[in-house]
Amino acid sequence: MMHTARIAKIATVLALVASPAWAATGLFGTLEIKANTIASIPKWVDALRRIRAEDMETQCRTGQCSGARQDWAEMVQGLRGRSRFEQLVEVHRWHNRYRYITDDRLWGRSDYWATPGEFVDMSGDCEDYSIAKYYTLRALGWSDEDLRIVILRDTVRDIAHAVLAVKYNNENYILDNLASEPLQDKYIRQYTPYYAVNGTSRWVFIRPME
Repeated sequence: MMHTARIAKIATVLALVASPAWAATGLFGTLEIKANTIASIPKWVDALRRIRAEDMETQCRTGQCSGARQDWAEMVQGLRGRSRFEQLVEVHRWHNRYRYITDDRLWGRSDYWATPGEFVDMSGDCEDYSIAKYYTLRALGWSDEDLRIVILRDTVRDIAHAVLAVKYNNENYILDNLASEPLQDKYIRQYTPYYAVNGTSRWVFIRPME
């Protein structure tokens, strides 16, 4: 027999889904369900471990980086003291200069989540842009709570995709390698989010009933 508390929780979720009240409150107009763990997303757990071991910010601050990583460090330094909105726009533009390269071509595997250092050295695919932007905004002092890497479905191209969602001024701005400028999520209709992560939490999403 299903536990009473579990039944109540499911009933609550179903009631929310049936209600139009929350329809536009979550990312891309969804209901968000948050868990304070990332253990169920092993690719992200592994990527975070490698990002922390790489520690590109400290590496560059102590004069141990060169080439593209030094260019990254100079970009970050140039953005310190600028407005938050300028930072999110310029971080987006800087990383989007990189040419998209699939994991198959770059790493010889179907799905690899690169570190920011690997990305600035060699480029990458959609989640690699998102991870590098996430790391860069964190280096600029942005709160982890305001940043989420979002794995989603592009319903127009009918493929999986990844973007970085940034909370700024109570709006969700989407930093997408396919867009030249950050866009608010409420203006993007073709994306259906599967899940999102930051350094400590994950989210799943439910579409409202029509």
